[in-house]
Amino acid sequence: MSDRIPRRMRWALAAMLAAAAMDLIDTTIVNVAAPAVRADLAAGDAQIEWAVAGYALAFGVGLITGGRLGDRFGRRPVFLAGVGGFVLTSLVSGLAPTADVLVGGRVAQGAAAAVMIPQILTVIQVAVPAEQRSKAYAAYGATAAIGTVSGPLLGGALVAADLFGLGWRAIFLINVPIGLAALAVTAATLPDSRAARADRLDLPGVTLLAAALVMMLLPLVEGPQLGWPAWTIWLLVAALPVFAAFVAHQRRQQARGQNPLVALELLRARSIAGGLVTQLGLYAGVTGFFLVFALTLQNGHGFSALGTGVTLVAWSVGIAVASGVAGQLAPRLGRRLTTAGALLMAAGMGGLLVAAASSGPQISGPALVPGLLVAGLGMGAVAPTLIEVALRDVDPAHAGAASGIVTTSGQLGGAIGVAATGAVYFATLGPTPGPADHTAALTAVLWSQIGLFVLVALLMRLLPASRTARSHRGT
Repeated sequence: MSDRIPRRMRWALAAMLAAAAMDLIDTTIVNVAAPAVRADLAAGDAQIEWAVAGYALAFGVGLITGGRLGDRFGRRPVFLAGVGGFVLTSLVSGLAPTADVLVGGRVAQGAAAAVMIPQILTVIQVAVPAEQRSKAYAAYGATAAIGTVSGPLLGGALVAADLFGLGWRAIFLINVPIGLAALAVTAATLPDSRAARADRLDLPGVTLLAAALVMMLLPLVEGPQLGWPAWTIWLLVAALPVFAAFVAHQRRQQARGQNPLVALELLRARSIAGGLVTQLGLYAGVTGFFLVFALTLQNGHGFSALGTGVTLVAWSVGIAVASGVAGQLAPRLGRRLTTAGALLMAAGMGGLLVAAASSGPQISGPALVPGLLVAGLGMGAVAPTLIEVALRDVDPAHAGAASGIVTTSGQLGGAIGVAATGAVYFATLGPTPGPADHTAALTAVLWSQIGLFVLVALLMRLLPASRTARSHRGT
């Protein structure tokens, strides 16, 4: 029996990865277009943050439920429904007449992505031969890494090109033809599959988790703009018992045998707990950084949207170089590779800190290239391999639930990162900032990024060791 991926399935996987790229690019594509959106729709800083964080929040909260929909109703029809919803919500976002409609479109777009994306990981798990699965996960991870940083370049190019006079709206409308093409290819090539025993949907759990996260994110996004009124502090405090209620509900669901949204017993495994916290920290740092970096360059130092995107090419190059070999090194190096990648990301942030401190009143693009390149190399080492390493010791019967938890943590980390990083940035920026104020605000964020990525590197100790190391210990 051949262990190669059948040609028809290769076409299906390629189309599914194209859909995944749409999602990942749309996570960051708003960043470089933010000044254009602000000018056209009279959007405030908080609305721009919500346009980024709202997408990640809806995606993260709905991700596990999206996976269960595929288990219950079939991965093929659910994936097609998710892609169709993503195309429709991209159209709404691209045609939004106000900032509030744009935020609503972005939240709905994230919910559609939550239906679409889990089917990709599940199809890899159930339809790809075991010998080829690491390569398929590496392809997905590389797509995730490159897609995350391609958004700024693509967004800058589309804003600068002003296709058909659409301006910033093209960053969303371009998803329509790409999504329709992915829809057509997968409709023709993707076989259907579903779980023999589908888990029930935990809608109360989804509601409690969403409420707790919104109660945490709303003060972080709105507080700096409003001067931290008392309600923002109380809402942050009130989020804690809502989180506790969510955990208690999950335990009750587990005790009743009703399949909770998050299988808490899986978190007792070091590898899953490690995967969760490292994914959360990694994407909290990356997603939050890109928003404030783009705002600093454009609002503080006069960069164009395209100039910002071109500057970030150095990060993309670093990812492309590192991710090309990460899949081959991961089986041998395991967590040592992901630890080194996180430390490289911290070093890259340090390089940006030096560039900002030595630039004088005006930051230049070339001075930022070394730091961005090193950080990109680090992300290219971490992102394509982190999920695979975290799931290495997981029982195949629990692989779907475990991958859902780890992937969800990355998305929720992105939403939290935008809110927390934005809070640091805007609190430092002040009401009438000049170039030096923008640089000072970016400097404060970079220090927090260095500390975060060093912490992520330390937490990598929770992940499984390399296969080689474990085989030596077993002899």
